Amino acid sequence: MGVPWSDDEVAARCHANCIEYARETVRRAGAVGEMVESDGLLVYATGSDFPVLANGAFRLDARASAGALIERADAWFAERGRGWSLGTPSGNGGDQDLIDAALDRGFVTVTDQPAMVCDERLADAVPPAGIELRVLTAEADAAAFVAMADQAYTSLGLPAGVMPAMGGPTPLMPPPHLVTVGAFEGDGIVSGAQVLFSHGIAGVYCVATAESARGRGLAELVTRAVTNLGFDGGAPLVTLQASPMGEPIYRRMGYRDLYRYATHARFV
Repeated sequence: MGVPWSDDEVAARCHANCIEYARETVRRAGAVGEMVESDGLLVYATGSDFPVLANGAFRLDARASAGALIERADAWFAERGRGWSLGTPSGNGGDQDLIDAALDRGFVTVTDQPAMVCDERLADAVPPAGIELRVLTAEADAAAFVAMADQAYTSLGLPAGVMPAMGGPTPLMPPPHLVTVGAFEGDGIVSGAQVLFSHGIAGVYCVATAESARGRGLAELVTRAVTNLGFDGGAPLVTLQASPMGEPIYRRMGYRDLYRYATHARFV
């Protein structure tokens, strides 16, 4: 059964899901997280001062002036002595005026990647010998996932230490609508991914595999697992934003391109 929405409506829900993931990042940061939503703008900061991923802004209302939005976000982050990043979708014309305004003001494009959707449940993930898949419920496992993902994402240019710092000294456990699956080899987590339920759909985030465990199909394994958790949880489709490393894997699995998603950063 197909979804009752056009691709433009799906794209809007996918972007809303992405924004909700940023909100959850701040909530999990506890006392060190900050978030303000007003007049069509969301700004957020975590326990890390790195501009990308850890500090950012989204336009919530397409009617909000692009230039005014950037000026307001610039002022908010200047008070904190931080750079920041701007998430922008291209679906149905998307945030092109916001992209143009950011580039005119000296922002740097740090990612430009396909936003993809999967329209039907996949064949179940089957772990290879020696690998156990499980949903993370223990604090120690959640911390181990963050540490593994932190090192894995250095391959994409994220400095080591950003992800643990984002959570602050006592990060909160994820809420029930954000589920993390880990692939364990013995007692160690070697791959993992998350799925977030919001806005009537599910979104896959933070797919990561330890460098020492790559080339064994584990990224596909955990992505397949969280994708199916999305469908099993009632979502009619599942979305993700694909890194260069993940894009061919997701396309082979059955994800299709829907629009482009770009991140632009202001470094200080």
